[in-house]
Amino acid sequence: MMPKNIEKNIKKLRELFDEETIDAYIVPHEDEFLTEYVPNHSERLSFITGFTGSAGLTIITKNKAVIFVDGRYTTQVKLETSDKIFDYQDLNNTNIENWIKKNIEQQSQIGFCSMTISFDKLTSFKKFVSNTKITFKKTDNLIDKIWLKRPNQRNGLIYEHKSKFSGVSHKEKKQLIIKEIIKEDCDSLFISEPENNCWFLNIRGDDLEFTPLVRSYSLVQKNGEINLFSDHEITNSIKEYFKENNIRHFSINKIEEFFKNRNFKKTIFDFKTTPFELANIIFKYSDDFKNLSNPCNLLKACKNKTEIEGAIKAHIRDGVALTKFLFWLDSKSENNKLNEIDVEEKLLDLRKNEENFISPSFNTIAGAGSNGAIVHYKANEASCKKLKAGDLLLVDSGGQYLDGTTDVTRTIILFPKEQKIQKEKKDRFTRVLKGHIAIACSVFKKGTIGKDLDPFARKYLIEEGLDYKHGTGHGVGSFLGVHEGPQSISPLGFQEIKEGMIISNEPGYYKEDEYGIRIENLILTKEMNDDSNHLYFKTLTLAPIDKNLISTEILNDDEIKWIDTYHDKVYKNLSEFMQEKELVWLRKSCEPILQ
Repeated sequence: MMPKNIEKNIKKLRELFDEETIDAYIVPHEDEFLTEYVPNHSERLSFITGFTGSAGLTIITKNKAVIFVDGRYTTQVKLETSDKIFDYQDLNNTNIENWIKKNIEQQSQIGFCSMTISFDKLTSFKKFVSNTKITFKKTDNLIDKIWLKRPNQRNGLIYEHKSKFSGVSHKEKKQLIIKEIIKEDCDSLFISEPENNCWFLNIRGDDLEFTPLVRSYSLVQKNGEINLFSDHEITNSIKEYFKENNIRHFSINKIEEFFKNRNFKKTIFDFKTTPFELANIIFKYSDDFKNLSNPCNLLKACKNKTEIEGAIKAHIRDGVALTKFLFWLDSKSENNKLNEIDVEEKLLDLRKNEENFISPSFNTIAGAGSNGAIVHYKANEASCKKLKAGDLLLVDSGGQYLDGTTDVTRTIILFPKEQKIQKEKKDRFTRVLKGHIAIACSVFKKGTIGKDLDPFARKYLIEEGLDYKHGTGHGVGSFLGVHEGPQSISPLGFQEIKEGMIISNEPGYYKEDEYGIRIENLILTKEMNDDSNHLYFKTLTLAPIDKNLISTEILNDDEIKWIDTYHDKVYKNLSEFMQEKELVWLRKSCEPILQ
């Protein structure tokens, strides 16, 4: 349901058009750091549309409006916004181009904030209208002008991410980055991504609720000097850490002055992740530039030995919490009148008991019945459903631990002793599980990209004319972003899958207005012991899969063996942490499925 003030907010925005001499305005979800997740004071897209998802863009003209969202949000956007105000489109360049050409008149000017859109994206938009008389005009951020009760900006503490968790010191990482700068015959590298700054500098922060980022930019020079730009207060311990590592700290508004005074010969930066405004500062003050993907991306994605060991340990602890939750839920009945928010709170309480736990890694998704069909659902007082026997409950959750980040989804049939399970739900669940197993068992040549693996996960759904509108897998950080690039398993996964990458394995199926199914484990990419030219996946996540929902008649022997072997591993790793009744339940949950 769209908030009542959205129409007023849009009216206020349009009232600024004449003053700014524009005819339309673009509002992306991203803020000045172009990240997927933003703090409350940067939720500009939500303020102007009511849509709360983590990916989207709106264009508002004097008499029309459109929202572009990706496949994860096609249901959610219609629930949160009004089709009397907004047109709905899939988020891709072709649709954006077509909508602009069809709905915006010649001679029009489209306003944009140059800090919340990348150089690459704006360049694409300009190409869309290159054969028209439509132009783009830089403005101040107009949403900030009308958002009178905007939450205060939260700049939390910066703290060191110790080498016992990171595995590699900042000084060692710096040598790797300087080698890349010299190899490209450049003298500097501008890092626009906060997650790369955190990885590179071995720092973390609490600017965001669920991701330990320091919202920042940095400039690395080939002489070893590092300049960090952020608006944080720096504690004495971090001042000392920065001094030891030749890291200088400036406020963000000093970036232009810094470049003006340095006269760099050639600066590396990434057009896709650098705000248009900052890209133009580099163009203005550096003699030359090189548009390259940040070298931190792959170095960060391929986890080192310490990070892998930490991830394994974090997944055991997280598995303990999730398994205790599954036992707790199975011990309840419909008469307990539990709801989706109770599920969130119980999971958080159990994770808080685990060593090195800092926070959830994202808003827990606990969708019962039809809410499970909303891919990135978030329960609130208005939408929260009670748990009913026979409904499916989709629970997608995770934790940020000092030694690793987790992300796991289990779909559960609620109170199966009280209600017969529908055959269709079991069939769909088992087809999703077959796709999950196909990815988990993949062995593939080095050089394989995520796009090549994605069809294996969808095969058994497609046989029935079914599919899902999200990727099969995303990269995951090490006490960093739960969504981390550049790796993915999806139709758009063009990055080579490399040893050490951690990726989610999460096929799903969603029947709108009825139920949703997703089965998600995190997997680690490893080299085959007897064949250095091939890679395989090791499953990290440890928690029982609901056997009540499995139709064994459509599984083959290898798939049955995988399920039994996985459950044996779950039992062996988690049993020592269970209380007596929990242990009995875990043993039964992990028994061979044909027993």
